[in-house]
This record gives sequence, C-alpha cells and structure tokens, in this order.
Amino acid sequence: MIGLHKELFAVLLTGTTLAFSGNTASAMDQKNENQIEFKIQKEMTEKILHLKIKGMHCQSGCANGIDSMLKEQKGIIKSETSFDKSSSIIEYDPKQISEKKILSLIKDRGFEVEVVTEKGASVNG
Repeated sequence: MIGLHKELFAVLLTGTTLAFSGNTASAMDQKNENQIEFKIQKEMTEKILHLKIKGMHCQSGCANGIDSMLKEQKGIIKSETSFDKSSSIIEYDPKQISEKKILSLIKDRGFEVEVVTEKGASVNG
C-alpha cells in the first residue's frame, strides 16, 4: 500500500466509497467557506438583550434561577444574570423566541424587568 494517499487508504480500511474530484484542497476550502458563511448568517440573526431586573435577593437563587430557566427555553443562546448589578444580558435567536416572551418569563418569576437601551436608558418592558 506504499504510495497510496491517506484518503484512499482510509477508504480501503473503512470500506467506504469515496469519489475524488482530483483536487481535495478545493473541496476542503469549499467546506471551510460554507462553515464560515453559516456562522456569519447565524450571528446576524442573533440578538442581545440588556435588562435591568429588580426584586432579586441573591445570586444563587434569583439570578442563577433566571439563567437556568431561560437556558431551558428554545432560542436562548446565552444568559448571564448578575444579582450585584441587578442586570441580565441575554443572547437569543429572535426566530425562535421573542423579546416579549423573554420579558414575560422573567416577570412570571416575580421580578420587575426593564429593557436597557444602548445609551443606558431604561424602557419599561
């Protein structure tokens, strides 16, 4: 088997049928380009929600409880709630969950929630 390419050797070992286009580097480049394009598209659809949360009494129960509850929801990518800062930063996919739904879920746990704009002003949610 000396002289065989690694790909062909792997095919022989696994019994898999593999079609070569003659240029494996271009196939790998195309795969990498597709992965990068998918990542860019995904990042373009994600949103970040900055919230001011009132009524939390501790980090372990209140803030961590909000994060745990949100992370169980479809469409929540990341949730970081801080008792010390009375705030939460939530990364989510608006195609799967709305801002209104996120606010409602937090309010249902007994907290007051305000959306914080980029300039730091609060908007009642």
